[in-house]
Amino acid sequence: MQFPEKHIFICENKRPDRASKASCADDGSMEIRAAMKRKLVKMGLNKKYRVNRAGCLGKCGLGPTMVIYPQGIWYGKVSLKDVDEIIEKSILNDLVIERLDLAKQSIEKKSLHKKIPIK
Repeated sequence: MQFPEKHIFICENKRPDRASKASCADDGSMEIRAAMKRKLVKMGLNKKYRVNRAGCLGKCGLGPTMVIYPQGIWYGKVSLKDVDEIIEKSILNDLVIERLDLAKQSIEKKSLHKKIPIK
């Protein structure tokens, strides 16, 4: 049995209409996840890199948001046009795209990008 090397979680949280916080689903996160999955399948990498939907990742207003594990790379304000770049730079090469980096966009810089020890 093969286990994925990385998990990519994309927030697809949908809040009720008139909610006080934004919803990633309202900003196209489902389309982003679908596009990323399609691209990885086309590349034959969908078993190596697993794309999953996530509930709220707690970064409301910065969405659509996503996180790549085990690297702990957090991205916000992701759009469909970012999918190819995220795959090429972050998923395949472990590079952080600074313009999407939530550590740069949010006040919570210290809690983001913590390396998770792999045992």
